[in-house]
Amino acid sequence: MALEEVNTKLAQVALDNCEGFPFEQFANELIGAIDGPGFVPVGGTSDGGADGARVEGLYTKDRPKVFYQMSVTANHRQKIKQTLDRLEEFGRAVKTIIYVTSQTIGTFDKEEEDLTDKHDVFVRIRDAKWLLSKINYNEATKKAYYTHLHRFTDFLKDLSKSSQLKTSENITHPSVYVFLQQQVENREKDKHLVKTVADSLILWSLNDTDPDQDKFMTLLEINQKIAENIPWAKNIVGGMLSDRLRELVKKNGVGGKQVNYHKKGDKYCLPYDTRKIIANEKAIDEGVKIDVITEISSQDELSKLSIEDRKIIANIAIRTSQLFFEKEGLKCSSYLNGSEGSESSFIENTVFDRVSDALDEYEAQGMDFHAQRDMVVNIVRSMFYQSTENQRALLNKFSRTYVLLFTLQAEPRVVEYFQKATANFRLVVGTDMIVRALTERFLSKENQMTRNLFKMSNEAGIELMLTEPVLDGVIKHLIVTDNEYKNHILKRESHLTEDLIRESEQILIRTYYHAKREGYSNSWQSFMSGFLTYNELHTSLGKEELRAYIIHQFGMSFYSNDDLRSVTNDGEVNELAEEILPIKRNHQLAEGVALIIKAVYGYRNKWKEISTYPEYGYQTWWLTQESRVQRYTGDLEKKNAAKCIMRPEFLLNFFSLAPSVRDIRESYKSIFPSVMGIQMGNRLPDKLFHKVLEQVDIWKEQEDGRVAAKTRMLCDKLKAEHFDEDVNEASIDKFIREVESS
Repeated sequence: MALEEVNTKLAQVALDNCEGFPFEQFANELIGAIDGPGFVPVGGTSDGGADGARVEGLYTKDRPKVFYQMSVTANHRQKIKQTLDRLEEFGRAVKTIIYVTSQTIGTFDKEEEDLTDKHDVFVRIRDAKWLLSKINYNEATKKAYYTHLHRFTDFLKDLSKSSQLKTSENITHPSVYVFLQQQVENREKDKHLVKTVADSLILWSLNDTDPDQDKFMTLLEINQKIAENIPWAKNIVGGMLSDRLRELVKKNGVGGKQVNYHKKGDKYCLPYDTRKIIANEKAIDEGVKIDVITEISSQDELSKLSIEDRKIIANIAIRTSQLFFEKEGLKCSSYLNGSEGSESSFIENTVFDRVSDALDEYEAQGMDFHAQRDMVVNIVRSMFYQSTENQRALLNKFSRTYVLLFTLQAEPRVVEYFQKATANFRLVVGTDMIVRALTERFLSKENQMTRNLFKMSNEAGIELMLTEPVLDGVIKHLIVTDNEYKNHILKRESHLTEDLIRESEQILIRTYYHAKREGYSNSWQSFMSGFLTYNELHTSLGKEELRAYIIHQFGMSFYSNDDLRSVTNDGEVNELAEEILPIKRNHQLAEGVALIIKAVYGYRNKWKEISTYPEYGYQTWWLTQESRVQRYTGDLEKKNAAKCIMRPEFLLNFFSLAPSVRDIRESYKSIFPSVMGIQMGNRLPDKLFHKVLEQVDIWKEQEDGRVAAKTRMLCDKLKAEHFDEDVNEASIDKFIREVESS
């Protein structure tokens, strides 16, 4: 019996969440099914640097020269270099390296070129997109997925089975509650949480600057250092680094002048006083770790071991403590800081697992200390339960580093929560969003923000709803823009300057001239024909063409006015339309908007969203940056105890720009065992650190039902609120007026 076709959207989720060993097994089987018997898996602890090789024939005497490397590592360049170095060390004569990765590598052809030139070895890349294109190649490739990767989508299943209320880990663990509370408070009380974290990362990245040694950093270098150590942080704080640096160099800026700017070379460094403080901190940090190693090495329990082995045992104990933070960072931090009601059962219940994890890591480096597991368990227990002053200081440094990462959404439970929360979204897409997507057609892929958001939503299984009122709004905007061009632009076109064109109120006219300047269109008619047949613009056939274009280009489902009326009351729609008429200029627009708003609430009731998704909030929303209409929907929101508009910023910040679970785990593995794991937390403001721990205390005091209700409320608040109301409102309303202009 043939296996079921693999859902590539789910397969993408599996690739994002899978771990190294299962991925290697999957990749070996998939590559074997595609490349045939010439592919030979050679992975293992003694693989000589390769996970696979290609042999030319059964009886060939030549040694293989084509090798495969399978990896989930984020930094593909570093991994390829390490693989080639290991192959060379093992005496392999490499002609070609085929790098198979669960990551998506944008311009992989350019990467192949660059890496081939750099290493003088043919480099071929098979990334996530390639794997997804081959996953249904035959029965063997499908079997490889179902055997090794499918289980990494299990966390999504509870949504489809949640017709009954149940307690989930999101309720019984503080991570999601604390993160949501932190994000909402940051917006409501204007505490600029992300700005604070960005400042911390800037100061940390400038740690080694020193003008006396001509050690400076440019903005680009600061950005690169953050990206190299916390790859996904650039998505959250990267766009604000320039602004934050300007504030940090001001004498009256954040906490006084904290960064020096040197105009020559456009570079930065830390002031002398700050560098002196950091130098002292480094000495203290290094001293604390050395003292802990010395204390553990001197314990009577280790007296029969060699001095070298004692130090290794001490380092294994320290690594075990770091693994506790990687797995239970909030609980560890709360326990260590003596928060009320904090308990240590999670340490006792998992100490053997964490020690085993640490021992496995050391075994992979050629050091087998599994025979000393009980000894390490006792040492780690002592570190947490009867810690010395030095041990407590070291653990608290790990604690602060974890909290800093936590504020950047670096908690697997939080990431999985948002994946679940968005898994069943039904979003009525606003007219403004679709018009904006039309204007992005000739921009570079990375600058097509709205189109990329639609694409990622489709890949995640979110339903994007194109409604008839929105379709009417888009076609109306095209007609108005066409009339503007023919009546006011066409006759004067030869006299128009770039500056005058930029002053046009019609965004599509500005888009047309950009397309014309870049050589994409040579006439207004050809430009408009990219969306529908120009001569049919004013006909019902033109509307049908536009509907088909939007549905297929952006992956949307169509809902007619009759569909929307099936879940609304005509009288209530008309009443709301009359209220919002002053800002919509005509009855058709007002009725369309009123029908959408009422339909959002109607679909929520129809699909029983209040009980189906207990802590994830409502699933049906109007995706728009409209803001004026909310002046007239206050009573409706009170009646339904929820808003109906979701901000696109929510999807961008907590969904599309969020780190993957794998990214987080990779960052933990590189940050905590390094000096960075001790030092990074030094930059975290005390106020922010203690605020996070206070929220853990509040979570502990509440019953599960209250946590579930508040988690739901906080999530819905994040969906509905502007991320920066003062900055966005004027420009958004101007854009809405532009879309509706007639």
